[in-house]
Amino acid sequence: MKKALFYAVALYCFVLTAQAQTPAQTQGMAKAILKNDAAAAEALLAAGVNPNAAVEVVPGFPTTYLITAASNNSLALVQLLLKHKAQVNQADAFKATALMAAVGKGNKAMVELLLSTGADARAKDDEGKDALALAKEGGHQEIITLLEQKLK
Repeated sequence: MKKALFYAVALYCFVLTAQAQTPAQTQGMAKAILKNDAAAAEALLAAGVNPNAAVEVVPGFPTTYLITAASNNSLALVQLLLKHKAQVNQADAFKATALMAAVGKGNKAMVELLLSTGADARAKDDEGKDALALAKEGGHQEIITLLEQKLK
């Protein structure tokens, strides 16, 4: 009985390991996001790449694919990642979120999309700033109005 249980657990672990994301997939996805290559990102996501995997675009500073796509101002990639269940409020090493990145870029359409999918407008980064504070710093009046309405 113990042998059967051992083999069942070993087989289960093997299957999980076989389905694990490889470093090549992680790097391929990071490259696709950085190059705004939605077709390559779609293929990698369809092949099982985890849309919530941590990636180090800058060594030593983990971030997410979603934050990277938002930082690159790529609405198409943000939509794609959200479609594949990217966690909208997953923060990076500085506690910044995709919403904060979109606000920093002044991309109202992306801010609206992220808010509609559950982005937390009250989240604060390492400096204690939320999306509204970043919008005010950037002078993005339409986004300021949008966030003020959301925060009521």
